Amino acid sequence: MKLSERLYTAVQDIWPDYLNHPFVVQMADGSLPLEKFRYYMLQDYVYLRDYIKIFAACLEKTDDFQLVRFFSDNIAAVLDETERVHVPYMKRLGITNEEISAVEPHIDNCSYTHYMYTEAQTGNVLSGLTALLNCSWTYDYISENMVKKYPDAPLHENYGQWFAGYISPEYKQTNTDLINMVDHLSADVSDKDAEKLIQIFKKCSEYEMHFWNMAYSMGK
Repeated sequence: MKLSERLYTAVQDIWPDYLNHPFVVQMADGSLPLEKFRYYMLQDYVYLRDYIKIFAACLEKTDDFQLVRFFSDNIAAVLDETERVHVPYMKRLGITNEEISAVEPHIDNCSYTHYMYTEAQTGNVLSGLTALLNCSWTYDYISENMVKKYPDAPLHENYGQWFAGYISPEYKQTNTDLINMVDHLSADVSDKDAEKLIQIFKKCSEYEMHFWNMAYSMGK
Protein backbone atom coordinates (compact mmCIF):
# COMPACT_ATOMS: atom_id res chain seq x y z
CA MET A 1 0.00 0.00 0.00
CA LYS A 2 1.48 3.36 -1.03
CA LEU A 3 2.00 5.96 1.67
CA SER A 4 -0.43 8.32 -0.06
CA GLU A 5 -3.13 5.64 0.16
CA ARG A 6 -2.42 5.22 3.88
CA LEU A 7 -2.54 8.99 4.38
CA TYR A 8 -5.87 9.28 2.57
CA THR A 9 -7.38 6.41 4.56
CA ALA A 10 -6.22 7.97 7.83
CA VAL A 11 -8.16 11.23 7.31
CA GLN A 12 -11.55 9.82 6.37
CA ASP A 13 -12.86 10.93 9.75
CA ILE A 14 -11.83 14.53 8.96
CA TRP A 15 -11.96 15.34 5.25
CA PRO A 16 -15.67 14.65 4.57
CA ASP A 17 -16.50 17.30 7.17
CA TYR A 18 -14.86 19.92 4.96
CA LEU A 19 -17.66 19.37 2.46
CA ASN A 20 -20.26 20.34 5.06
CA HIS A 21 -18.40 23.32 6.47
CA PRO A 22 -20.54 26.48 6.20
CA PHE A 23 -17.71 28.48 4.61
CA VAL A 24 -17.19 25.87 1.89
CA VAL A 25 -20.90 25.23 1.30
CA GLN A 26 -21.81 28.91 1.17
CA MET A 27 -18.89 29.65 -1.12
CA ALA A 28 -20.15 26.91 -3.47
CA ASP A 29 -23.80 28.01 -3.44
CA GLY A 30 -22.88 31.70 -3.64
CA SER A 31 -24.43 32.75 -0.31
CA LEU A 32 -21.19 33.38 1.60
CA PRO A 33 -21.00 36.96 2.91
CA LEU A 34 -18.31 38.74 0.91
CA GLU A 35 -16.56 40.11 3.99
CA LYS A 36 -15.85 36.54 5.13
CA PHE A 37 -14.25 35.70 1.80
CA ARG A 38 -12.21 38.89 1.87
CA TYR A 39 -10.94 37.95 5.33
CA TYR A 40 -10.11 34.45 4.08
CA MET A 41 -8.21 35.77 1.05
CA LEU A 42 -6.05 38.03 3.24
CA GLN A 43 -5.26 35.21 5.65
CA ASP A 44 -4.55 32.86 2.76
CA TYR A 45 -2.16 35.44 1.34
CA VAL A 46 0.02 35.41 4.46
CA TYR A 47 -0.36 31.63 4.67
CA LEU A 48 1.11 31.32 1.17
CA ARG A 49 4.07 33.42 2.25
CA ASP A 50 4.92 30.84 4.91
CA TYR A 51 4.02 27.94 2.61
CA ILE A 52 6.84 29.06 0.32
CA LYS A 53 9.26 29.12 3.26
CA ILE A 54 8.35 25.53 4.13
CA PHE A 55 9.23 24.44 0.60
CA ALA A 56 12.51 26.30 1.04
CA ALA A 57 13.17 24.49 4.34
CA CYS A 58 12.72 21.17 2.53
CA LEU A 59 15.04 22.29 -0.26
CA GLU A 60 17.78 23.05 2.25
CA LYS A 61 17.76 19.42 3.39
CA THR A 62 18.69 17.85 0.08
CA ASP A 63 21.65 17.73 -2.31
CA ASP A 64 19.73 15.65 -4.83
CA PHE A 65 19.36 17.73 -7.98
CA GLN A 66 16.02 16.14 -8.83
CA LEU A 67 14.62 17.26 -5.49
CA VAL A 68 16.28 20.66 -5.74
CA ARG A 69 14.51 21.14 -9.07
CA PHE A 70 11.22 19.83 -7.66
CA PHE A 71 11.21 22.20 -4.71
CA SER A 72 12.46 25.14 -6.77
CA ASP A 73 9.70 24.61 -9.32
CA ASN A 74 7.06 24.50 -6.57
CA ILE A 75 8.39 27.68 -4.96
CA ALA A 76 8.27 29.41 -8.34
CA ALA A 77 4.73 28.12 -8.98
CA VAL A 78 3.40 29.40 -5.65
CA LEU A 79 5.08 32.78 -6.18
CA ASP A 80 3.61 33.02 -9.67
CA GLU A 81 0.12 32.05 -8.48
CA THR A 82 0.29 34.60 -5.66
CA GLU A 83 1.43 37.47 -7.87
CA ARG A 84 -0.50 36.61 -11.03
CA VAL A 85 -3.78 35.31 -9.55
CA HIS A 86 -4.14 35.79 -5.80
CA VAL A 87 -3.24 39.49 -5.53
CA PRO A 88 -5.32 40.58 -8.58
CA TYR A 89 -8.20 38.49 -7.21
CA MET A 90 -8.01 40.35 -3.88
CA LYS A 91 -7.97 43.70 -5.64
CA ARG A 92 -11.01 42.71 -7.71
CA LEU A 93 -12.78 42.06 -4.40
CA GLY A 94 -11.98 45.60 -3.30
CA ILE A 95 -9.05 44.74 -1.02
CA THR A 96 -6.58 47.63 -1.04
CA ASN A 97 -2.79 47.59 -1.09
CA GLU A 98 -2.90 49.09 2.40
CA GLU A 99 -5.00 46.17 3.67
CA ILE A 100 -2.64 43.68 2.05
CA SER A 101 0.41 45.35 3.59
CA ALA A 102 -1.18 45.58 7.03
CA VAL A 103 -2.61 42.05 7.33
CA GLU A 104 -1.35 40.01 10.27
CA PRO A 105 -1.82 36.24 10.43
CA HIS A 106 -4.42 35.03 12.90
CA ILE A 107 -3.08 32.84 15.72
CA ASP A 108 -4.66 29.75 14.11
CA ASN A 109 -2.90 30.62 10.87
CA CYS A 110 0.42 31.06 12.72
CA SER A 111 0.00 27.79 14.59
CA TYR A 112 -0.69 25.88 11.38
CA THR A 113 2.31 27.16 9.44
CA HIS A 114 4.59 26.99 12.49
CA TYR A 115 3.73 23.32 12.89
CA MET A 116 4.52 22.59 9.23
CA TYR A 117 7.72 24.60 9.36
CA THR A 118 8.85 22.77 12.50
CA GLU A 119 8.27 19.37 10.89
CA ALA A 120 10.21 20.50 7.82
CA GLN A 121 13.11 21.82 9.90
CA THR A 122 13.39 19.13 12.56
CA GLY A 123 12.44 16.20 10.37
CA ASN A 124 13.58 15.19 6.90
CA VAL A 125 12.50 16.05 3.38
CA LEU A 126 9.67 13.53 3.52
CA SER A 127 8.17 14.86 6.76
CA GLY A 128 8.18 18.40 5.40
CA LEU A 129 6.69 17.31 2.10
CA THR A 130 3.96 15.31 3.86
CA ALA A 131 2.97 18.43 5.79
CA LEU A 132 2.89 20.48 2.59
CA LEU A 133 0.87 17.85 0.73
CA ASN A 134 -2.11 18.10 3.06
CA CYS A 135 -3.11 21.64 2.06
CA SER A 136 -2.65 21.00 -1.63
CA TRP A 137 -4.58 17.75 -1.56
CA THR A 138 -7.48 19.03 0.58
CA TYR A 139 -8.07 21.92 -1.83
CA ASP A 140 -8.16 19.47 -4.72
CA TYR A 141 -10.56 17.27 -2.73
CA ILE A 142 -12.84 20.13 -1.68
CA SER A 143 -13.05 21.83 -5.07
CA GLU A 144 -13.67 18.59 -6.99
CA ASN A 145 -16.42 17.37 -4.67
CA MET A 146 -18.16 20.73 -4.29
CA VAL A 147 -18.24 21.36 -8.04
CA LYS A 148 -19.84 17.95 -8.51
CA LYS A 149 -22.59 19.03 -6.11
CA TYR A 150 -22.75 22.66 -7.30
CA PRO A 151 -21.87 22.64 -11.03
CA ASP A 152 -22.34 26.41 -11.32
CA ALA A 153 -19.85 27.19 -8.54
CA PRO A 154 -17.00 28.05 -10.98
CA LEU A 155 -19.26 30.64 -12.63
CA HIS A 156 -20.03 32.70 -9.53
CA GLU A 157 -19.05 36.37 -9.80
CA ASN A 158 -17.03 36.42 -6.58
CA TYR A 159 -16.20 32.81 -5.75
CA GLY A 160 -16.08 31.19 -9.17
CA GLN A 161 -12.40 31.92 -9.69
CA TRP A 162 -11.54 30.02 -6.51
CA PHE A 163 -13.24 26.85 -7.74
CA ALA A 164 -12.05 27.26 -11.32
CA GLY A 165 -8.45 27.54 -10.16
CA TYR A 166 -8.48 24.46 -7.97
CA ILE A 167 -10.27 22.21 -10.48
CA SER A 168 -7.94 23.28 -13.29
CA PRO A 169 -5.75 20.61 -14.94
CA GLU A 170 -2.67 22.62 -13.97
CA TYR A 171 -3.49 22.58 -10.27
CA LYS A 172 -4.48 18.93 -10.32
CA GLN A 173 -1.18 18.04 -11.98
CA THR A 174 0.78 19.97 -9.35
CA ASN A 175 -1.05 18.08 -6.61
CA THR A 176 -0.50 14.74 -8.38
CA ASP A 177 3.21 15.52 -8.63
CA LEU A 178 3.33 16.14 -4.86
CA ILE A 179 1.56 12.85 -4.17
CA ASN A 180 3.89 10.98 -6.52
CA MET A 181 6.97 12.50 -4.90
CA VAL A 182 5.76 11.50 -1.42
CA ASP A 183 5.22 7.95 -2.68
CA HIS A 184 8.62 7.90 -4.38
CA LEU A 185 10.48 9.09 -1.28
CA SER A 186 8.56 6.73 1.02
CA ALA A 187 8.99 3.57 -1.05
CA ASP A 188 11.19 1.94 1.62
CA VAL A 189 9.88 3.76 4.69
CA SER A 190 9.54 1.70 7.88
CA ASP A 191 6.16 1.18 9.54
CA LYS A 192 7.32 3.31 12.48
CA ASP A 193 8.30 6.22 10.24
CA ALA A 194 5.14 5.81 8.17
CA GLU A 195 3.03 6.12 11.31
CA LYS A 196 4.84 9.35 12.20
CA LEU A 197 4.09 10.72 8.72
CA ILE A 198 0.44 9.72 9.05
CA GLN A 199 0.22 11.64 12.32
CA ILE A 200 1.74 14.73 10.65
CA PHE A 201 -0.81 14.49 7.84
CA LYS A 202 -3.72 14.05 10.25
CA LYS A 203 -2.62 16.99 12.38
CA CYS A 204 -2.35 19.20 9.31
CA SER A 205 -5.86 18.09 8.31
CA GLU A 206 -7.10 19.23 11.71
CA TYR A 207 -5.29 22.55 11.32
CA GLU A 208 -6.95 22.92 7.92
CA MET A 209 -10.35 22.62 9.59
CA HIS A 210 -9.34 25.29 12.10
CA PHE A 211 -8.39 27.52 9.17
CA TRP A 212 -11.89 27.23 7.69
CA ASN A 213 -13.39 27.91 11.13
CA MET A 214 -11.18 30.97 11.49
CA ALA A 215 -12.20 32.25 8.08
CA TYR A 216 -15.92 31.80 8.72
CA SER A 217 -15.79 33.53 12.12
CA MET A 218 -13.41 36.16 10.71
CA GLY A 219 -10.99 35.38 13.51
CA LYS A 220 -13.46 35.97 16.34
